[in-house]
Amino acid sequence: MRFDMALIRTIRENVGWKIGVVTTMVLLFVAILIIVSFSIAQVKLVSKFNLIQILVVTVTLMTLLGILTIILTTNHIIQRPVDRLVQAITQAEGGDLTVRAQVKGLDEVAELTAKFNEMLRKIGELDARKLKADRELIQAQEELKRRQVVEESAALVERTNQKLERSVKDLSVLHRVSQMISSALVQEELYDVLVEAVVKRLGFQEFALLVFDEETKRLEVKVAYGFKDNQKVKELSFAVGEGISGRVAQSREAVYIRDTSRDPTYLHYKGEKMEEGSFLSLPLVSHNRILAVMNFSRPGIDSFSPMDIQLLNSLASQVAVAMENARLYGKMKELSVTDELTHVFNRRHFQTMLQMEWKRAKRFARSISLVMIDVDYFKKYNDQHGHVEGDRVLQEIARIFSENVREVDTVARYGGEEFALILTHTTVAEALHVAEKLRKLVEEHSFKYEKNMPEGQVTISLGVANFPEDASHMEDLINHADIALYQAKSEGRNRVIGYNPETCSALRLV
Repeated sequence: MRFDMALIRTIRENVGWKIGVVTTMVLLFVAILIIVSFSIAQVKLVSKFNLIQILVVTVTLMTLLGILTIILTTNHIIQRPVDRLVQAITQAEGGDLTVRAQVKGLDEVAELTAKFNEMLRKIGELDARKLKADRELIQAQEELKRRQVVEESAALVERTNQKLERSVKDLSVLHRVSQMISSALVQEELYDVLVEAVVKRLGFQEFALLVFDEETKRLEVKVAYGFKDNQKVKELSFAVGEGISGRVAQSREAVYIRDTSRDPTYLHYKGEKMEEGSFLSLPLVSHNRILAVMNFSRPGIDSFSPMDIQLLNSLASQVAVAMENARLYGKMKELSVTDELTHVFNRRHFQTMLQMEWKRAKRFARSISLVMIDVDYFKKYNDQHGHVEGDRVLQEIARIFSENVREVDTVARYGGEEFALILTHTTVAEALHVAEKLRKLVEEHSFKYEKNMPEGQVTISLGVANFPEDASHMEDLINHADIALYQAKSEGRNRVIGYNPETCSALRLV
């Protein structure tokens, strides 16, 4: 706060001038009064010259007295109050608004001092109000900031809670889905479980699984759900690099299409799904090897949230592990029940299947036929041309058997060059017909070095037995089929013989 000191000086000069004028007039009046008094009295004690001297001395004394009076009056009436006012002003300029100048008299300096004090009072009040207003403003701002911080914190906590709740829910669902998927050790069972998990647990209505075939090098649709014709979609296959799915299989990286209408590489499942929307394709990879591609579709543009994509990526990892486990389980199971050389069932699995089919046949009163087969003169072929060529003969014969019987039938390598067939729900006549068909197929097949065989070709002998016609116990069924085979070999080989009780009795006598 700054004050105009020139104004103070002006007031001081004006007041001093007025005091000087008034004092001079008073002294002049007194001098005139003295002179008049002398004149009236006509004092003759002194001469006129002396009178003049007296008057001069008197006037001089009166003048000096006036000057002294002016100095004293100015110092008392003006200088001290003005000094006190200046001191108060200096303190006020320093920030002390509580200072007050002493007011004496009724002159202009006193009036100025009073106004100055009043001004300080008002400034103090204004400053106090301003300080109070500033404090209230600061408090209001702090309160507003605090509320904003609280509101932002509450909103952040709410969003975090929502994310956590959704994450916990997603993790819970993913855990349940993982348990469902990991429990499926057979590929077909895994496909069924996967549909249930994706549709019922995760709520996706359009889903497809394309499995990579190592032999054809193509992606084959194994699972299709939510299409107008699911079966027709299952008949589709895609080359690696073809369409979005082929691209994902090739790059082994996920692809998300926010709007399928704007992506020319999207093939609409070769026209089987023309609806527009969003599309997510995920690779299923195990040990850097592509297993399958999993596709999800949704109507609407950009309808997959980042949380959805993250969840489905986790699901894809779980499915890849489950598929690899199912593949290894299938391979292990196949190795445990399959003959390593011919890739048909081994003798142990043959025994298991025969027991199962025997119980089923007895329970439902169905017939079951057993065919025992032996490769004619195989030991001679093997000795002449080596085990490698002998193994090839066994492999070719096993392939002929597998390709020319029903899926419900069982083909097994019984041991060495012997094979066995379990023909479910088959009569003796039907079993003899199947056996004769297989004999002819082997006889007509071209084998390497077969011209060196006794008959100039590779042949087989077959013995057939049936339940319930030929046996009432499972062991008898095996023995009777084996006896019929022995009879076929004894009658010249390359023939089919059905079990005959009379023949069986005759062979036992031999």
